[in-house]
Amino acid sequence: MDTAEYRPDDVNSVKILLCCLLHNLDTVIGSEELYDIAVDSGIINYFYYNEAIEDLLKNDTIISVVDDNGNTGFSLGEKGELFVKNFASYVELSLRKRIIFEALRYKARKLQNASLTLDYSDCENGCRLECSISDGDVKLMELNLLTQSRYQAEMIGERISDNPSSFYNDIIGYSIQKRLEPDKE
Repeated sequence: MDTAEYRPDDVNSVKILLCCLLHNLDTVIGSEELYDIAVDSGIINYFYYNEAIEDLLKNDTIISVVDDNGNTGFSLGEKGELFVKNFASYVELSLRKRIIFEALRYKARKLQNASLTLDYSDCENGCRLECSISDGDVKLMELNLLTQSRYQAEMIGERISDNPSSFYNDIIGYSIQKRLEPDKE
């Protein structure tokens, strides 16, 4: 069996996987976002997902939260934290890592209002490029690069300016992408 293609084949595994994801994200995640990460990514079967969500909500393992705009989200309850602690190892580590990786990639792709600030400063070793990417009021990334020349710094800045969201997504993808290793607990 190819680990990269493995999908959970029972509702209990899906429940564990969803709780592990919520535990690792440690924030409220929108119901549509959770669905996109779990089902649209191909990791979890649609029917198992719906049954798992229903069971987790019924048992107060996860909690449904409605924001000011009327959007529903999910967070992990106290029972969910215990559930993860006691049962996470029942689902392969590679699968747990894969769904977390997919969640981080999803979040990076969904930047709404990415704004970019570039600053160039000449120094004795070349030119320093300072890059800052924000999404609304949230600063997502600050990056300082020392280049050999101002020309090189400006070329890099132009490339980043073409699509700041894509640049951020690429950095996040590169940072979290790891070849799946054999399970180690």
